[in-house]
Amino acid sequence: MYRTVSTIREGAMETATKGDRTRARVVAEATALINRRGFANTSVSDLIEATGVKKGNLYFHFSSKEELGLELIRQARNEYFRYLEESSSGDRASEKISAILDAVYKIHRKRGFVGGCIFGNMALEMADVNGEFAKLVRGIFDEWVRTLAKLIARAQEEGDIRADLDPAAAARLVVATLEGGIMMARLSKSGTDMLDCVKTVKALLGI
Repeated sequence: MYRTVSTIREGAMETATKGDRTRARVVAEATALINRRGFANTSVSDLIEATGVKKGNLYFHFSSKEELGLELIRQARNEYFRYLEESSSGDRASEKISAILDAVYKIHRKRGFVGGCIFGNMALEMADVNGEFAKLVRGIFDEWVRTLAKLIARAQEEGDIRADLDPAAAARLVVATLEGGIMMARLSKSGTDMLDCVKTVKALLGI
């Protein structure tokens, strides 16, 4: 549900300082590792090994593993919503919704359905043990729902989606279905599980 993140966009990499590049690499490598293994199961030693930085450098950029975890979620959020915006092609809202659904499927297929959704993973692992993580991830899901709800409402105005659906409720259904499809595909390593969810959501919306 996200691309491998970097705190530095490609166009800015040439002018970034060495410290900026190191921080970006740490966030990117930590994101991939934690998304596969889980936050609790990833030790500081694991992070040092994966990122190739010394312990002192790691703590120079992040005061704790928790601070790094929160930062990588923020960066994943930025990349994810940028990806959705870039993927939402089409003149009509229904076309944009369809393109976004396809884009979410494609990014997980490209990754071989390994790792799943970092937001969903963090929600399951951290919601009951760390309020700061829970608040951040909940805000991302709320934003995701609002984004889709606006498109669904616009598609209703354009006559492409049935008018009796509540846009916010429909958007929550879309997000919940996608998250379930991602989880099932991660277990089976089969695109069919997630693709079936995407196709069913489109059928329910009538797009």
